[in-house]
Amino acid sequence: MLKQLTPEKAIHITWISVAITFCWPLPANSTKIQVFMFKTLQIISIINAFILLLPLLYSVYLHFDDIVIVFKSIALCVGLSQMIIQTAICFVKYNTLQRVIEEMITYVKEAQQYERKIFHKYIKKCYTFYGCSIICMYLTGLAFIIGPAFSPASFPADAEYPFQINYKSIKVIIYLQQTLVGFQCTAHICLSVFGALLLWFTAARFECLIVELKKITNISMLIVCIKKQLHIRRYAKKVVIGFRFIILCAIGISTFALTLGGVIMIKVKFCFIYKYILYNIYNKINYVYPKQKAPFIVKVQFITLILTLLTEIYIYTWPANHMKDMSINVSQSIYNITWYKQTLRMQKDVLTVLMYQQPIILSINCILPELTLHYYCSYLSNAFSIFTAIRVIIEDNSS
Repeated sequence: MLKQLTPEKAIHITWISVAITFCWPLPANSTKIQVFMFKTLQIISIINAFILLLPLLYSVYLHFDDIVIVFKSIALCVGLSQMIIQTAICFVKYNTLQRVIEEMITYVKEAQQYERKIFHKYIKKCYTFYGCSIICMYLTGLAFIIGPAFSPASFPADAEYPFQINYKSIKVIIYLQQTLVGFQCTAHICLSVFGALLLWFTAARFECLIVELKKITNISMLIVCIKKQLHIRRYAKKVVIGFRFIILCAIGISTFALTLGGVIMIKVKFCFIYKYILYNIYNKINYVYPKQKAPFIVKVQFITLILTLLTEIYIYTWPANHMKDMSINVSQSIYNITWYKQTLRMQKDVLTVLMYQQPIILSINCILPELTLHYYCSYLSNAFSIFTAIRVIIEDNSS
């Protein structure tokens, strides 16, 4: 199985997983009509998300006294917001993403034997995790879509529409529309695999360059390698520019969704506080001590959602951290060549290269620090701290 999984197939599988997001650009040789139709589909995708987003917000308004429906609707609104934002970003970054994908495909086709061995090493390292992640993400989306088969609900989402939906034809149309949006939201989570593919490819190119640097014996070979390094660094920066706001969006939305999931999972007594607040504000809801818990199926859905969101962030973090390390290792490999046996000019050139090297990091000034495994650990720590704080607040208020 692994021997048959070539770099070309890995790229194709990734494309299939995100195809319905319309975020993977068309080939550079596409006609203007094809590009126009593709961008039209992107706009239609955004409109389709709004068609479900508005009824969900209307549901929140109508069922403001039902904590489960409110939080489920808000969680779905968050997913739809991610879908809308990421589609808009890919619409704006279309040309940048197209160039980096075309260069990746061309490079893989023309790769030499030692380069393909390096690609195969990366595939062996990642294919199990990313393959299982794609499958689990789509199974999670499928679980929400077929939820009505195991519950009294008529549709996957607790949406409310300002018109009669008792007709069978209308119910079928709504169910199909929610199903399409559900799979598109799932594919947008898989967009993290798309970003990871580009980050892993960039890291692999740095490693290929390291192999070339070890063979340097004269100044001409050093100049060629330095030009390649500058080209790879420019490519890496294009990848970072194309995906940094998508990653920022994913982190922000995941944090909000994790908080919602934590509230549902931590304590049922939150229902008491929720109704108590509404009673004092609106004086409409009876002040009672509800003993019912959130339905078990809802808890299972939120557990799955939390794990999926944490996995999404890790999918970005792992290759971003490795790309940073490999960009540093390029400079170290230059130092490890036998420069002390070379001419004085070459020794000066090597020193110049070492002085002006900086790692390629995925970050946004003043907003997102370096996306590394250390950051991911702190992200997890902060998430659990939020859960703990919510638990303390709920227990104190309920007592």
